Amino acid sequence: MKADANNNNEIFEKILTVVVPAYNVEKYIRKCLDSLLIAEVLSDLEVLIIDDGGTDHTLEIAETYVKRAPDTFKVITKENGGHGSVINCGIQEATGKYFKVVDGDDWVDKRNFKKLISILKHTNTDIVASNYCWVFEKTGEKRNEIKRPFMNVKYEQVYSFPKICHLLYIKMHSMTIRTDILKMQHIQLDEHCFYVDTEYITYPIPYVNTILFLKESIYMYRIGLADQSVNIQNMQKNIENHLRVIRSLMVFYENVYGTGIYTSADPRQIYIVNMINRAIASQFKIYLSFKPSSRIREELRAFDLDIKRRNITLYKAQKKPTVCLLRKSNFRLYWPIACVANWRLL
Repeated sequence: MKADANNNNEIFEKILTVVVPAYNVEKYIRKCLDSLLIAEVLSDLEVLIIDDGGTDHTLEIAETYVKRAPDTFKVITKENGGHGSVINCGIQEATGKYFKVVDGDDWVDKRNFKKLISILKHTNTDIVASNYCWVFEKTGEKRNEIKRPFMNVKYEQVYSFPKICHLLYIKMHSMTIRTDILKMQHIQLDEHCFYVDTEYITYPIPYVNTILFLKESIYMYRIGLADQSVNIQNMQKNIENHLRVIRSLMVFYENVYGTGIYTSADPRQIYIVNMINRAIASQFKIYLSFKPSSRIREELRAFDLDIKRRNITLYKAQKKPTVCLLRKSNFRLYWPIACVANWRLL
């Protein structure tokens, strides 16, 4: 058993739990698990491979890794419940001091992952935020997603999160978080739903006090798969899922902060407002990606009116120029804006 770096009475079996959502990823799962099969860190690592009711050979492949390193790899099988369900299961089962999600069709850079483990062994910060790469499926090209988290950042230094959070946007693939925050605050994501990544990176924020940044790219994010939820055709198909997540985020916000306009707010509140408004702007983008029509225009107006009715703080804090233009014109500019949006997607 290992105690945390500050000996604060928290006891953990491992330094890091990696949850691997594994739904029908037989084509990719070996690359993912091979990247975590690192002899130097196996004793510090727990890998929970969660088979979400798949129908291919993912489970059989995963079980071969359990045989190779039974003290590190563990397979959990469950009925299909979606990405959020897998993460909920992982939070419940995790025994690591820190928690990270690596999707079964992605992988980690071995050398940089070892650096992450080394840092986690010697810190007690709430979040470690690292760089990550987009890896394009067709070409193999790698591109660092984050140039730097903010100007003049000092890597591997612990910062007060409230003091710098106005400078940040922490994405899921960047985030490694203390497991006890997820467990003690009973973080639960929507199940049978796409786009819950935003819930995962938002719900813990009221309880985050410190953060440390790593320059290295840990996560390798495979991009360009036809079935990815961020593909615009899939976003159109799953628009109700995206809307469901926004409503869940708004309920979360209201439960923590209420519905009134903030004056001298906790900086984390402003951070969360900005996070939710990113999701709202994305919902506008989905509506605008459809072929322009009176029906879509009215659905978009109704969505915006619902935001205004539910939470005036979120409504007034929206900064995206396209959203502001549509509102100022009472959605009369919908037609030219939608036409331009469709032209850009051609």
